[in-house]
Amino acid sequence: MSSKITVGVVVLSVLAGCAPSQEDELAAANFHNVGTLDESSVWLSGEPNRDGDYEIKVTGKFHDYCNGAVLAPVGIQICNGGELDGGALFMIGAPASATGGTLTMMNGVVIELSIFDLPQNDDLKIAAGSAPARSAAGFYSVRFTTSSGEILNREGKSQ
Repeated sequence: MSSKITVGVVVLSVLAGCAPSQEDELAAANFHNVGTLDESSVWLSGEPNRDGDYEIKVTGKFHDYCNGAVLAPVGIQICNGGELDGGALFMIGAPASATGGTLTMMNGVVIELSIFDLPQNDDLKIAAGSAPARSAAGFYSVRFTTSSGEILNREGKSQ
């Protein structure tokens, strides 16, 4: 029912001469806002595309980053977007038990990860972090943490 209301709001705003926001368009297309990071929102499709993948979109500060990204298994990079003047955005599949984590960049800088729950997946989360502009071309180490303080490696196994 809420998707019908969202579609109605988008249609009414177009008829009234107002362009719908990117967030309204994503909600109308059955995307779910799974979290926010550094003035950006991460959206996940509610259903798989024709290839069987769940698409990821980003709005806000990093709105042009990660176009074409799809949900990936634990430890697999989803997105390494940016490295522009506005900063960089990194996303990786995270284990369900993760509540935090870090990425170690190629230049040694460590960035904190935000963990996003997924509405249709109890076994997987998205870990996302942002880095300052021109900070590094990528990362080489991933660590996840759990609510009990346990440290997990990139594959989600205890260290």
